[in-house]
Amino acid sequence: MQINSNKVSYQYLESLPIKDKAYFITLIDYKGLRIKVNPSGRISFVTYARIKGGGNPRTITHGSKEKLSLPTAIDLHLQTIDLLEKGIDPNLLKKTKREQFNSSMKFIDIANEYLLKKKSTGEHSTNHSEHNLNYLLSNKLKPFHNDTIESITLDKLEQWWRNNSHTPAASKNALMLLSKIFKHAYSTGLYYLQNNPANEFRRKMAITGQKTSKKQLDIVSEYPEYLYDLCDPMDEHRLNIITRNVIYMMTITGLKKNDILQLKAKQITDNSHITIKKRNKFIQVVPITNDIQSVLNHTYEYLYANTGIYQSEYVFYNPKTGKPITNLRKSLVKLSSSIEWEVHPESIRKSFANICDNVSIPRKHYYQLLGIRESYIPHTDTSLENEQIDKLRLSLIKVQDKINGMCPMIVPGKYDRISDLIFM
Repeated sequence: MQINSNKVSYQYLESLPIKDKAYFITLIDYKGLRIKVNPSGRISFVTYARIKGGGNPRTITHGSKEKLSLPTAIDLHLQTIDLLEKGIDPNLLKKTKREQFNSSMKFIDIANEYLLKKKSTGEHSTNHSEHNLNYLLSNKLKPFHNDTIESITLDKLEQWWRNNSHTPAASKNALMLLSKIFKHAYSTGLYYLQNNPANEFRRKMAITGQKTSKKQLDIVSEYPEYLYDLCDPMDEHRLNIITRNVIYMMTITGLKKNDILQLKAKQITDNSHITIKKRNKFIQVVPITNDIQSVLNHTYEYLYANTGIYQSEYVFYNPKTGKPITNLRKSLVKLSSSIEWEVHPESIRKSFANICDNVSIPRKHYYQLLGIRESYIPHTDTSLENEQIDKLRLSLIKVQDKINGMCPMIVPGKYDRISDLIFM
């Protein structure tokens, strides 16, 4: 049986018949990726392909539908194909054959691969890449060059940190780079342990970098990492669904945290716009785009499924108490794991403002989207007000298109929006 990946949904997988023998469903648009249906009822994603140089095809199992979403399975499949084309058999990463494979993989090789990938995709600027390669990797992380990545333990990191105590700022940056290299190694199948020693050491030593809500995410090097963690394809962070939706709403609207947390259903006018009362009777109007509507729809469906008949007047609320969410800190700390400092709500808003400033929208729309009082004057003429909202909506869509385009998880033609990934 063959099928296109865009036809695969959770409902489709649930409806697959169970047979006496295992059978496969081939995804036409991803050569080698298959859905395996076992007689036991287990449905899993597998890659069936040959390694460079020939030989019999390898079967690499990625996981069951309960543990993997389709986008994650596709990502793992593409990583597996990349390894096979390099002549690496992913099955050597299995526990029984791990030592044979890991003994040949040095930390320096994986680090260089990570930096090359970031530079070639444009996620790291030339200056940023040179600093990482020529100073942090070549100098600060030199003691780990000939180690296998699995041999870099918490004890080794503690010793390394003591030896570099005379350059605390550079050591923090090197530790963050090390953490990202571990994350890359795990996501590409070169590292089997799910713990990240660099992150463990940061938590143990309370190394959090700069703590300020005045800082914004670097659009080139940090913002894509933030969006990746927000999508969380490996389900590493296990974010609370509602707080995740609130943070995503902040990301695509630039709204202040409390304006979203205190948002009530009566502030939403159909699928047209959201009104937020500011001081001195000023009203901020936020046009509803498809991205915003997807957040509202998903949140409503999730909360309705978890509360039944009971409904709160708030849009984002705790399904157990009916009260609005009050604290995003725990989720934001998790989303800061790939960045050198702790992301604050104001950091997300400032980054949104930066993106608004870099796309071609009227200056007055820039102020309107950020909710500056002088930028919006309500009209008694309803048609004129609707026209104004429609024009503002087009500008907001431009900004959101830019944000979606910076997410490294986007697959053109398959997953064009962040909402396609996080609301599957």
